Amino acid sequence: MMRLLLKLTASIFFVPLLLSCNSGSKKEKKESEIAYTEYDQYVTDFEKDSLSETELRAMQDDSVSWAQMQQTRAENYQALRQRVEQYNDKYEPEEQEEIQDLKDRYNVANENRRRKQLEASHRYKLRRQLLGMEIQQDDLSDLAPESIAATYERFIAGVTQNATQYETRDWNLIEGWWSALNSRYIAVEKDLGQEARGSIEKAKARYQEIRKETASR
Repeated sequence: MMRLLLKLTASIFFVPLLLSCNSGSKKEKKESEIAYTEYDQYVTDFEKDSLSETELRAMQDDSVSWAQMQQTRAENYQALRQRVEQYNDKYEPEEQEEIQDLKDRYNVANENRRRKQLEASHRYKLRRQLLGMEIQQDDLSDLAPESIAATYERFIAGVTQNATQYETRDWNLIEGWWSALNSRYIAVEKDLGQEARGSIEKAKARYQEIRKETASR
C-alpha cells in the first residue's frame, strides 16, 4: 500500500513536469521552424532583388545614406542567421545542409551586388566627368541648346586627359555617350549660333583624332 501511494505521489509531480517539458519542446520546435522560414525567405528575396537604375544613381548622389542601407541589410541578415544557428540542434541533417546552402547562396548574391555597385560607381563617375552632373537623361534630352557647346568641350577635355588610361569597357561607355551627344546636337543645331556650331565641329574632329590614336596603340 505504501509503495502504491509513493508511486501515485511521484506520478502527480511527474505528469505536470512531463507536460511542461513537452510544451517547451513544442515551442522551441515551432520557433526553430519560424526562424528557418524567415531565413529562407530573406535569402530568396535578396537573390531576386535587383538594383534599379534609379537606385544606382541615388547611390552616387548620397553615398552616406547608401552606406547606411548596406549596413542595415547586413545587420538584418546576421540577426536572422544567428537566430537559425541558435536552433541548430533542432534541425534534421537535411535542413542543416539547406541552411548552409542558404548561407552560400547569400554570399554569392551579395558578391554579385557588390560587383554591380562597383561597376555602377565607375560608370557614373566617368559620366559625370565627361558630361557633367546636371545631365540626367540618357538621351541627353535635358541638355539645353545653350549648354551643348560647353558640354562638347568638357567631354573632349576629359577624353584627351585620360585617353591612355581608359579600358575597353570605358570606351564602350564613352562611344555611347558620344553618340547620344551627337544626336542631341542634331536635334538643336538650328537653335545654335555660328560660334557654337564651329566649336562643336572642332570637338568632333578632335574626338576622331583621339580614337584613331587609341586604336593604333
